Amino acid sequence: MPGFEWPFTELPPSGPAVVAHAAGDLRIEDVPLKAPAADEAVVEIAYGGICGSDLHYWMHGAAGESILKDPMVLGHEIVGTVVRAAADGSGPAAGTPVAVHPATPGPGAARYPQDRPNLSPGCTYLGSAARHPHTDGAFSRYATLPVRMLRELPAGLSLRTAALVEPASVAWHAVARAGDVAGKTAMVIGSGPIGALVVAVLKRAGAAKITAVDMHDKPLEIARAVGADEVLKGDDAEAIAAVEADVVIESSGSHFGLASAIKGAVRGG
Repeated sequence: MPGFEWPFTELPPSGPAVVAHAAGDLRIEDVPLKAPAADEAVVEIAYGGICGSDLHYWMHGAAGESILKDPMVLGHEIVGTVVRAAADGSGPAAGTPVAVHPATPGPGAARYPQDRPNLSPGCTYLGSAARHPHTDGAFSRYATLPVRMLRELPAGLSLRTAALVEPASVAWHAVARAGDVAGKTAMVIGSGPIGALVVAVLKRAGAAKITAVDMHDKPLEIARAVGADEVLKGDDAEAIAAVEADVVIESSGSHFGLASAIKGAVRGG
C-alpha cells in the first residue's frame, strides 16, 4: 500500500481483499488488518491459487455443505513474504518467503491420530464457511497468520511456482498414503488440478505406468503432459476395468469416479 515500504515501521490499518458475499456476489473490499497476537506474523501475500471451493463460494454461495452466511474473504492456496515476525520470537523472520498450511486442528479432547491433524473434529481452514463464524481466507494484500501455519520456502523456489505448494501437498499426501508406488501401475480418476498433480507426484515417485481418466479432453492433455502414460475417457468402463491398476487414486469426488476406481483396481489393489 502507498506509504508502507519494506521494512515496515508500522502496519497498515487495512488493505484490499477478495470477499464473497453470496452466490454471484464477489467484491474487492478494503478490510481491516487484524492486529497480530504474540505468536502471529504478518505476511504480504504474493500469489494465491484459485481452488474449486473458491469458485463454488463465488458462483453458488456454498461449497458442498459449507454455506455462506456472512461475507468471507476467500483464499487458502497462498504464498508470500513475512513483513512482520511474531513478537514472541517464534516462526520465520521478517523477509522470509513462506507457504501457508491453511488448517487449524479443532478444540477439545476428541481422539484422532496426532500426526494427522486434518482428521481433528472441528478442524477449520482458511477461507472456509464450514463453521460459523466463518474462517476468513487470505486473498488479501496482507494477512495476519499464526506462525504454526507458515512453512519457509527453500532458496531458489520462486513465489509464483510456490503457489502450487498447498494443492501439491494434497497430491503428495494421497500418494504417500498409497505406500511405495515405485514399479507399480497406477490410475488417477479425475484429471483436474489435483488429479494432474497426483500424476506428477506418481511419476516422481517411480510408478511404472500411470493411466489418467477424465470425461474431458483438455484435462487429459494436461495429465499426459505432466507424466501420464495412458489417458482414458471416464465413460469407457471396459477400458478402465482392463487397466487392473495396483494403485488407484480417486480425485474427482464423484460417485461415478469412485465406481470407476473400484472397476479399475486389480484384485487386492
